[in-house]
Amino acid sequence: MSTIYSHSDDHMLVGETNLKIKSFVKGDPSPFPDIDYSHSCVYELTDFTFRTPLEKMDVFNQLLEIPHPCEVWILPVTEETTALLEDMPKDETYEKTAALFSMLSNVKEKIEADRTFLITHKDYCSDIIQSLEKLGFTVTEKKKEELKTIDLS
Repeated sequence: MSTIYSHSDDHMLVGETNLKIKSFVKGDPSPFPDIDYSHSCVYELTDFTFRTPLEKMDVFNQLLEIPHPCEVWILPVTEETTALLEDMPKDETYEKTAALFSMLSNVKEKIEADRTFLITHKDYCSDIIQSLEKLGFTVTEKKKEELKTIDLS
């Protein structure tokens, strides 16, 4: 695991953020057993918006302004190629995207991807979730049992 950004809980300095981002690599132990689920909530963040790089940068800058302490974890996973379609909204882009993934699955059965999770104290969940949804993220609450099945591979 590597911490991209962290802050001290003692004082907020100009330019600091409440957001801590951690990235994990293949072979790292799962971070989920270390969570105190009685005080924390875990959500998976998915972005189906097809943003341009500049739009992604703008959204990331807005994430840095989240008013409550939270962590974003980025985990590498290996999944069935077609598994990425399961959670995708069935909108006007779905058919074209499904066709592309179908073609890709003929060439490659599994793909490496990243899954992104937000972890925060239960007192802040609803406030943070509203902010993330306004930014266009699909936010899905994850239970302890679901998180146990995620393998960093």
